[in-house]
This record gives sequence, structure tokens and C-alpha cells, in this order.
Amino acid sequence: TLTEGKMTLVNMWSGGVAYDVEGKGFDPTVGGITRENTKKDAGSDMGVRSALLSAILCCNTTLSKVKDPETGEEKWEPKGNSSEAPLVVAARKIGFEENIASEYKRVLEIPFSSSRKMMLTVTD
Repeated sequence: TLTEGKMTLVNMWSGGVAYDVEGKGFDPTVGGITRENTKKDAGSDMGVRSALLSAILCCNTTLSKVKDPETGEEKWEPKGNSSEAPLVVAARKIGFEENIASEYKRVLEIPFSSSRKMMLTVTD
């Protein structure tokens, strides 16, 4: 958002179906994923799960709870690429654990290149 300086995922598409992603900031315990224009929970839809698993397997960003040094309050904080953080948060909203990627072997990674405008990972 422009006001908070945090990117968030608000909509996604998979298998020809549109979904709304609810919640604010990096807290994966707030909000969820629903079919567009309905309040029907879509966290177990195969299209949502496969798209977000694929996304999280491509990410190097992690999400963890940290204590704010100024207020002492716990908050969720991503570490890594700010454009990957919303994908990690959405995957955690539907129940994927932080260590899900460790269950799959990353065979190859070609880092992001501004000339190619992409990053490539191959996971087995």
C-alpha cells in the first residue's frame, strides 16, 4: 500500500477462477482466501493450493514473528525480497508452514536479473 509501504496480495487467479485475498499487512493469521465476490473459503481449493505452493517454492523470503523494539509488541516480519513477501503471507494464510520448501529439493536457481526481469528456480 502507499500509506504503509507494504505490498499485499489482494486478488489471485488460478484455473480460470478469481479469488480475493483478505487481511492486512504481513500477519498470516488475519484474513483468508475466498472465491471472488463470495465469502466462501477457498483455502482448500486445489487451484489456490497448487498456485501458492508453486509460488512459495520459488521464494527465498521467510516470514517470522519478531518483537518490535520500540513498542515491545510482537509483529510478523518478512526477511527477503519485498515482492515475494505477499506470496509467502498468502501461502501461510491457507496453512502452509514456514518449512514447506524444505520438503522439496531445489535443483537449480538463477537469480533475478533486471535485464531478463525474472528469476528461475527448478524444484524436484
